[in-house]
Amino acid sequence: MKTIKKYFGLVLAILIVSSCTKDVLEVSSTTQISAETFWKTESDALLAIDGTYSSLENFVENVLYLDAVADNAYNNYPWEGFKAIADGTHDIWGPWAVGGFWRGLYSGIGRANTVIDNIDAVEMDADLKTRIKGEALFLRAYFYFQLTEHYGGVPLILEQPKLEHGQLPRTAKDAVITQIVADLNAAAAVLPSSASDVGRATKGAAVGLKARVLLFNEEWAAAAEAAGDVMGMGYSLFPSYRELFLEENENNQEVIFDAQYISPEVGNFYELYIGLGSGGGWSSIVPLPELVDDYHMTDGKSIDESPMYDSDNPYENRDPRLKQTIFVPGTTYNNGAQVDDLLTFEMGFGFKKYTPYDENTFVTPIPYPTRGGLNVILLRYADILLMYAEAQNEASGPDGSVYDAINQVRSRQSVMMPPIPAGLSQDQMREVIRHERRVELPLEGLRYSDVRRWGIAEEVMDGINDPGGTRSFNPGRDYLWPIPGPEFDLPDTQLEQNPGYNN
Repeated sequence: MKTIKKYFGLVLAILIVSSCTKDVLEVSSTTQISAETFWKTESDALLAIDGTYSSLENFVENVLYLDAVADNAYNNYPWEGFKAIADGTHDIWGPWAVGGFWRGLYSGIGRANTVIDNIDAVEMDADLKTRIKGEALFLRAYFYFQLTEHYGGVPLILEQPKLEHGQLPRTAKDAVITQIVADLNAAAAVLPSSASDVGRATKGAAVGLKARVLLFNEEWAAAAEAAGDVMGMGYSLFPSYRELFLEENENNQEVIFDAQYISPEVGNFYELYIGLGSGGGWSSIVPLPELVDDYHMTDGKSIDESPMYDSDNPYENRDPRLKQTIFVPGTTYNNGAQVDDLLTFEMGFGFKKYTPYDENTFVTPIPYPTRGGLNVILLRYADILLMYAEAQNEASGPDGSVYDAINQVRSRQSVMMPPIPAGLSQDQMREVIRHERRVELPLEGLRYSDVRRWGIAEEVMDGINDPGGTRSFNPGRDYLWPIPGPEFDLPDTQLEQNPGYNN
């Protein structure tokens, strides 16, 4: 059962949150709850933190599309707000995602800050109060981390929203990261090891997110230590990669933190975004051949190196994660229909991951506008293992613990890829890890950050040919998104734009 719900009326009336435009909500009706009458009871505090969790939707609903901005997938529909970023034609005014991410993430930060600033005044169980503070700190850190990933340095706001926040300058990215790590340390110190109330942040989520933050900012030794701590917390790999992403297996032993959904009242459109055209989905996001070609053969070698590769049967004897993630041409869909007949824009492939559809079973498609109830995994144990491997390899080289972490992921029961060859150099191991992240983590919002933090975005993204034409990635500009144009319309703003963008 999903325990974290959305309280739209409460959020609008109490949390007084907006984007960096910092509009203030005035509540004059005597029939509405106000800030003066709120923050009195334990129930108030729980409603407020649940409203903060609901802000995850602003980002999570669009995590899938980050693969379509990178070199894993293609976004069929420009109006959904991501295709122009992939094409390199975005600017400060759009598409939607440029401003939508900024507003949504700052909305979540405002809600978290409101909880932190007001909860001490509430008379309630002390342990619960401490836990809620920890959850708010975790969520604030998550939202700020996503801001730094897309925009770099951003205004650092650590109090509930005020009009004057719209005049703040950008804080250097390093300083924001320092605050994120401090928030996660504070959260980890007070959050429980396991959540009795499913879906809430735990110590493992806080330490795991810290590992990601440190890794993405090249704090190798500290990232390895944090990931290693999570590896000792009792998480393990779910036996089936394919079934890990099905609704009936939610909240399993591999999931460290996810966004909770329940159909239809608090659902998401993932099944429609990914699902193949006439099978009930929109085929909004479809795999690129560049991703498909990167799945190795079952002997562990690439399709260019392995004698097992047969160009007449190109999808046979491949890493099992390929067909557990992607519908390939020639297979059937939902127990009968030919995949080839259902694919749009002639891309030739469709995503299976995060959908209930398979070759040998029939699932009645969810009709629009019904929302599905599948949780969205934001942090899981396989990612922790790969983060540890990368951080440890960069810090100390490819020791035995690096091999062990990667081989655990590769030896999942439904995968069983051969162990990594012994005797690799640090550079060779780096390439192995980067490959493993790509084939293990598609559609999980990580590939776009990975190729940028590795400094290879122009190498892998520039010049991709898709149905929309040839993509362009400008390394002097596109490693960051622009600060949204409306932010510069605020009076007395001190914001400075990212390089390469004109206000």
